[in-house]
Amino acid sequence: MSHTYAIFSAQYLPHVGGVETFTANLAHQLVLGGDGVCVVTSARGDAPEVETQDDGVRIVRLPSIQLMGGRLPLSRHGSHERALLAAVSSLGIDRVLVNTRFYGTSVTGLRFARELGVPAVLLDHGSAWLTFGSVAALDAAAHAWERRMTARDVSLGATFAGISEKSAAWLSNFGIETSLVIPNAIDAPSFRAESSGRDFRSELGIPSDATLVAFVGRLAPEKGPERLLEAVRQLGETCACVLAGEGALRPQLEHDLPANAHLVGNLSHPDLSALLSQADVFCLPTRSEGFCTSLLEAGAWGVPCVVPDVGGAREVLCHDGHTFGAITSDREPSTMAEGIRQALAAWTPALSRALRTHVEDDLSWSQTVQALERSFELMYRS
Repeated sequence: MSHTYAIFSAQYLPHVGGVETFTANLAHQLVLGGDGVCVVTSARGDAPEVETQDDGVRIVRLPSIQLMGGRLPLSRHGSHERALLAAVSSLGIDRVLVNTRFYGTSVTGLRFARELGVPAVLLDHGSAWLTFGSVAALDAAAHAWERRMTARDVSLGATFAGISEKSAAWLSNFGIETSLVIPNAIDAPSFRAESSGRDFRSELGIPSDATLVAFVGRLAPEKGPERLLEAVRQLGETCACVLAGEGALRPQLEHDLPANAHLVGNLSHPDLSALLSQADVFCLPTRSEGFCTSLLEAGAWGVPCVVPDVGGAREVLCHDGHTFGAITSDREPSTMAEGIRQALAAWTPALSRALRTHVEDDLSWSQTVQALERSFELMYRS
């Protein structure tokens, strides 16, 4: 039986982020399976207010004000928003999926579902408190905001799920108990096939016998690129590090960049695939994740990963008695360096093949759609 979903997401493409990419891929997979999908998001820049993607996914962008460079879109309620939501409801929506707990768009989505009388699942994408880094007062305000918005979500009757097991467990901090997980995923064969073939070793002068450590993520304190560079210093000249991404830490990293480390900026998907195909190990000393897409991308190429025990690390790296890399106890540079040593010492071609098979078979978009459908089916039964 086909369904028509409204997926509420505070941001959507062309704004790029983990939740946006997840939403786009999930919507595409649902449409391929015969469902209808309308993504309801925040107005942004020159993006059309209403459009239909080539794959048939409809997009409706509600009036909003973008603060903090898009990290905090604020809804602008009124008659125009109501008219746009009425147009969405006319599509025959019978299921609502809401991404994240703490945006006005999330509350709007839950109210929309309640007014229509249709089931709603709120999918949380975090596993730790929001943070602004080193400003304690701002962090305290963000934590209060999270509590307030989550309480509103609960009052609107949301059924909660996590993007990973860690994410689902994190919800207990707000008095929410759930075993529902709707995981992030990847089309592993497509990701490998789109590789540009760009030769990063040759381009950056990395010797063929050097260990290439790849980092993919924002150059921000919560992702830990500065910690990885210190780990690379400890590993010595036999190791080379390539960091893909941009962010506020770039000037600091450039100022004190080791000779065996390279900043390559934001990469296109084909170039990112090429980089990971050449990596010997992937390392992300992150503070928290919901379910890191770059972890899936490294796994698609069979690359061992070294990450703290956050987000979807165990879903990707622990399978059938194997640990595909190292899940570290903390993200200190010395810990990450030792994790890289251990992962490389234990790695074999057989483990690489097993990791690729696990990601391709168990962490595909079809599996995520099945988890989404199970979540709604459980709601119908309860």
